[in-house]
Amino acid sequence: MKKAAGTFYGVGVGPGDPELITLKAVRVLQSVDIVAAPGKEKSIALEIAKPYVQGDVIELRFPMGLSGAERERALDENERVLRGFLAAGKKVAFITLGDPMTYSTFAYMAERLKDFKIEIVPGINSFSAAAARLKLPLAEGDESLAVIPASKMAFLDKVLDEFENVVAIKISSHYDEVLELFEKKGFYSALSVRCGHEGEIATFEPERYKGQKVDYLSLLIGKKVKK
Repeated sequence: MKKAAGTFYGVGVGPGDPELITLKAVRVLQSVDIVAAPGKEKSIALEIAKPYVQGDVIELRFPMGLSGAERERALDENERVLRGFLAAGKKVAFITLGDPMTYSTFAYMAERLKDFKIEIVPGINSFSAAAARLKLPLAEGDESLAVIPASKMAFLDKVLDEFENVVAIKISSHYDEVLELFEKKGFYSALSVRCGHEGEIATFEPERYKGQKVDYLSLLIGKKVKK
């Protein structure tokens, strides 16, 4: 089937440090007609992208916590807006923190707009940047590695039995629980908060933050203690 006129780009702008945006991302941002920024990330992702944006900027709403009909309505509206620009032959870049194919809202829209040409510009994700900041390898040799949202605690429990290296993301509401589970399963862990952003924390003493509400942009890297 012939693709429609416009091109839809998914552009990862990196984890937060403005110097970690790729040359290809910069080139695409300079060439597109429209830059679409998800509302919840707008102030962060757009601040990184802004120096390179030549076209117009629009904000898309992806309300947190929606499910069922409400979620579908929000996605329908975003699709309607993007489809209008693409049908008119515009080049549209959807920017996202980290990588557009890793826990990104871009994937929802790419599936709905697959009748248009789609190009994806990968970005450095948060856990790669955190590992670099901590100088802590995510995995070595033939070791296993898992990345899992902390909201899936029962699954995380099982993953810790099977994997040697585990990255827990989206830990803000589950911090103490995740940290205690890591300790119970024989893992030592490192905490990264706001990697590449103002107020960044990178520490091998994550227990110091127990009982506190850690930032949304936080993750724990756990490594099984070798016997």
